[in-house]
Amino acid sequence: MEVEGLTFVGCLLTIAATVFDLIGFAVPYWYRYRVSGLIEYHGGLWSSCIKSLITTACTSQLDNNLESWFEVVQAMETLGFLCLMAASIVVILKIYVLKDQLFLKWIAVGCLAAAATLILIGVCIYGGKSRSIEKENLHFGFALVIIAAIVAIVASVLFCADKHVGLLINKYL
Repeated sequence: MEVEGLTFVGCLLTIAATVFDLIGFAVPYWYRYRVSGLIEYHGGLWSSCIKSLITTACTSQLDNNLESWFEVVQAMETLGFLCLMAASIVVILKIYVLKDQLFLKWIAVGCLAAAATLILIGVCIYGGKSRSIEKENLHFGFALVIIAAIVAIVASVLFCADKHVGLLINKYL
């Protein structure tokens, strides 16, 4: 017998991790800094922008000649996001459609662990290889993908603990 509470909380955390990662993955705010008080630079995985008092101009990162480490960061974050999407779909199936299929929980745990690992690898590479002005001015998009990875780890631990907590409750009650 599974404790539905932990499974449900794990489901909510999985969906929250996916939303956090989606926002952090998409926004052009992995870094943000000002030059001379009038010009602001900000960028993310997919675009970089220059903002002045009059206008904002953004360019796609795909149009630039990217360094290979940045392409690896993009790949790790993309694969991590896809793993979180897969985990969300599997968890929703487990909760609402295929309630008795235990293997779905373990697929979700694997997807969550893979997502967290891939996201954190991308974050570490970005933190190690980006220019010092970007490292010193990290912004909310960068923080959100880290939060998503941590929430995914917590969700996977809850799914793993679900069976053990249920056995303890049955044993002592």
